[in-house]
Amino acid sequence: MGPRRLPRVLLPAVAFLGLLFLSGLRLQNLSAVSPLQPPHLSPTRGSRLPLPRHGTPPPHRAPRCPGQGFQISSLLAAFRACVTPEGEILLGEYLAGWKELIKLIDTLGAAFGLLARETQTKMEILEGHRSGPHAPHYRTLQAMVAFELRRGRVGLRVLPPDQPPSGSRTLLRLHRALKWLELFLGKLGRSGAEDDPSQLCAEAYQAALARYHSWWVQQAAGLAFLALPSRRELYGLVCAEGEREVQAVLLEAVGTIAGVYNVTQQLYAARGLLELP
Repeated sequence: MGPRRLPRVLLPAVAFLGLLFLSGLRLQNLSAVSPLQPPHLSPTRGSRLPLPRHGTPPPHRAPRCPGQGFQISSLLAAFRACVTPEGEILLGEYLAGWKELIKLIDTLGAAFGLLARETQTKMEILEGHRSGPHAPHYRTLQAMVAFELRRGRVGLRVLPPDQPPSGSRTLLRLHRALKWLELFLGKLGRSGAEDDPSQLCAEAYQAALARYHSWWVQQAAGLAFLALPSRRELYGLVCAEGEREVQAVLLEAVGTIAGVYNVTQQLYAARGLLELP
């Protein structure tokens, strides 16, 4: 395939990916997943960093990038404030962390614009619940899940058409995508000059999200990752002094995100919600 034809193939594929990547539609029955596909991801183990604690100061000042939308320091601050001392997930802080992740997704190039907008739609659904008539039940993840299960709002099989989108189902889509970003940033932080970010991102996708997508969407994802910036450009987003510090900051972000992911994963597993369609 010549270089002039590649954009014509790549951009439509990415458009499909962006529309379907985080959509609420289940594109294939999980019972039909091949045994070769990865099982449910368990909580991250062996992290060098402690779980995030609400209100605790950061271990060191993360670098800031003047004039840049995405700030790794803001990402760290939001997810560190996400988990309370009692181990609850504060939804406001969780969504603040995702706002920073959307800025990161936007920096990956125009091919990921639809993905960022679809993520924003999920966040708006959750914000609507947080400001709606049942707002007190949407302060924490734990309270939201308990409330929606008690009121039959989750839709364990199919969401009733006369109900607004379930907060629990909506956050599950963000939760799955959070694992993809955690794995990708971890691979990027441990990568060497010879490693291709496109391949690292594809590996993270296969581990975290591929099982929820049909074969043709997986192929579209593989094409989308070809549009990723270079490793050097991605490292430049952190604005740290030297490659070693960049890697340290990235792995610190991974540990913080993993702490939030683990708490969420354990709650959904205990409630039997990981298989929500």
